[in-house]
Amino acid sequence: MAVAVVCGTAGAAEPAKLHVGLSASFALSGGGALWVTDRVGNKLIRVDPAAGRVKWRLGIPSSPFGLAYGAGSVWVGSRNGGRVTRVNPATKKVQARISVGAAPYALTFGAGAVWVSNESSGTVSRLGPKRNRVVKTIRVGGGPNGIAVAFGKVWVADYGHSRLIRINPARNRVEKRISLPKADWISASADALWVSSETGKIYKVDPASMAVLTTVTVGANPLATSWVGGNLWVPNIDDNSVSVLEPGSAAVVRTLTVGQSPLAVASAAGSAWVTSDFEGDLWRLDP
Repeated sequence: MAVAVVCGTAGAAEPAKLHVGLSASFALSGGGALWVTDRVGNKLIRVDPAAGRVKWRLGIPSSPFGLAYGAGSVWVGSRNGGRVTRVNPATKKVQARISVGAAPYALTFGAGAVWVSNESSGTVSRLGPKRNRVVKTIRVGGGPNGIAVAFGKVWVADYGHSRLIRINPARNRVEKRISLPKADWISASADALWVSSETGKIYKVDPASMAVLTTVTVGANPLATSWVGGNLWVPNIDDNSVSVLEPGSAAVVRTLTVGQSPLAVASAAGSAWVTSDFEGDLWRLDP
């Protein structure tokens, strides 16, 4: 299936979209491919971003959601299964299934490990890729959602308790917390963290002091942001839009209409790819 052109406003650049499944939940670029989870259809989907085609689909049970890429593998968290599945992208084979906490939400790879936020158990699981097992469970409390590795630390957005949490990966311990209303997702730039909040804001945070430097108003309920063309692309779930934030001015420079329930943005083949969780589409937009 190839990308189809979608009719847009006369005189404007016409976006394209690719139907991938019953839902298109999270998306991630890695290993020359674009990876998408279909939480309703229970699939991991590999997309060729240059050709705009689905290459293959692999069944992953129990509502696959968050994604990470590292150690030559794709890692997929199952919301209803309390597990992470490791997939070899070259062979399309499952390499391991690893039990983690309850309702794994987001995954990231860094500091030689896979890090998983377990929303319902209030923990972070550290997975060792050499032995495919949990090497440490870190209790953070609340409802951890977004997770990122940057500036030598692991960062967790605790939606349940409205906090941003910093973990020292050398000690596997929480070392600092700050209050941040309904913190939901984290993307890092060269000098800061950019944290999505369900209040319709993006908070720019200094990683050393954890002070909030700037607050930017975006759309309704922003989630999994991504850097595309030097700007931060913000999917706003509740108003079916994407806000494009220019980091230098910390201002929204474009607002784009996309499909229903855009959860995530990924950068691949020079474009922004936006998921439509309700419609099962990927929208391809130019930066």
